[in-house]
Amino acid sequence: MIRITYSEEQKALAERIRDDLAGALEPGPPLLIVLVSAASTADPLVQAELADAQATGERILPILADGTGLPPAFGATSNMAALDFSRAYSRERLLAHVARAKTSQAALRRANRRALAAMALLAALVFGIAIITMSSGLIAFPVAEYNEEATFQAEWIDGLIRATLEAVQPRTTEDALNFAATHQAAPTRLFYYIRETATALARQAG
Repeated sequence: MIRITYSEEQKALAERIRDDLAGALEPGPPLLIVLVSAASTADPLVQAELADAQATGERILPILADGTGLPPAFGATSNMAALDFSRAYSRERLLAHVARAKTSQAALRRANRRALAAMALLAALVFGIAIITMSSGLIAFPVAEYNEEATFQAEWIDGLIRATLEAVQPRTTEDALNFAATHQAAPTRLFYYIRETATALARQAG
């Protein structure tokens, strides 16, 4: 779908462009043609349409309708080179310009589809290889390394707190009765371990 936005002064040119494009090109992605002039640059309706097209990523073709240059509002978002019809209008240049833009857009879409298909194929290949190697035993989780790391951590914790636990571990009924006070007096980082020793003592007594 091709839309044309313009100020009232460019109505005749807009109608001529619309007539020349009608039926001359196959349908394609949305395209906004902006007739750039001093009047359209100051027209809030034209600027609103331009802003909407920029926000949605729509293709924008600026056509210079008078001596006014391309306004900063276009920035790099026009994504099509401007056509200068300020001196003379050319139907051939218009059709060729729009046709080239459509060709480049179609080529870009084809390239994107090919890249997406290649990435999907690569991901499926890697996933398949991983499944095959794991099921055949060629690749396995490093259980021995995990166990070694767990043992190291347990030994490190044991060496860090053993001396403190030896002093507070309940060994008699009286120690057990006074356990709450002992527990509160211990460093916070040892609460869990002291609580576990009391539980173990209770289980042994039972």
